[in-house]
Amino acid sequence: MHGFSFVTSVNDQHSHTMAGETSLGVAYGVSHVHCYKGTTSWNRGHVHYYSGITGPAVYLADGSHVHCHRGTTAMEYNHSHYYCGTDYPSC
Repeated sequence: MHGFSFVTSVNDQHSHTMAGETSLGVAYGVSHVHCYKGTTSWNRGHVHYYSGITGPAVYLADGSHVHCHRGTTAMEYNHSHYYCGTDYPSC
């Protein structure tokens, strides 16, 4: 599992924070991916829901690895937000 925390794009003059933990890893070719879902921070009277599957593991020099998260939140109040970030390293 990996923790993650990043900020969405600015849309309708605001952004949201996304934070949580991924599911356990699922085999994907010679690597693995994780599922994730959650609710953004409350901002301007609403939240957005999101869910997705990370990219495969990207290994770092110290032997740990991260995964890319990329997607768009659910539509709320006639807008959504794009997000792109990496989770916290894990061995």
